[in-house]
Amino acid sequence: MKVNQIMTRNPVCCWPSSSTLSAALLMQETDTGIVPVIQSPFTPILVGVVTDRDLCLHVIATDRDPSSTWVDGCMTHDPICCAEQDEATLVLDLMKAHKIRRLPVVNEKHEVVGMVSFADMVCKSGIEASAMMAALQSICEPSQVPKSATRRIIA
Repeated sequence: MKVNQIMTRNPVCCWPSSSTLSAALLMQETDTGIVPVIQSPFTPILVGVVTDRDLCLHVIATDRDPSSTWVDGCMTHDPICCAEQDEATLVLDLMKAHKIRRLPVVNEKHEVVGMVSFADMVCKSGIEASAMMAALQSICEPSQVPKSATRRIIA
């Protein structure tokens, strides 16, 4: 099955000069945890993605003002993405290899045309349950934590 058969079309997007507050509000309004970042409002070329985790770690946890912190400062530049005509199995392999659950979908001009999530894959791709379960286990496997990392308890 092709990605264009299972993706969510025309996702809301922001651009690098958007405030992180506006990105968070887009996430709230559309009930999503990821927003593609495009070059500009008039040029839908994918340049990054910003996630709810990015906002939490790079804005909230560092006590930055969301209304004056720009998306460019916390987004993932050059994210893993897929093409409209890619097979769903390729997308699952990308998710598994990179430990990600959502990918922007781009056309031949690298313009954002959709998003595909692990949930889309489960519900619509027709991939066998055993392959989906193996991918989910890989995606959810914790990354290596540096030996120097310590736990902090915040009261």
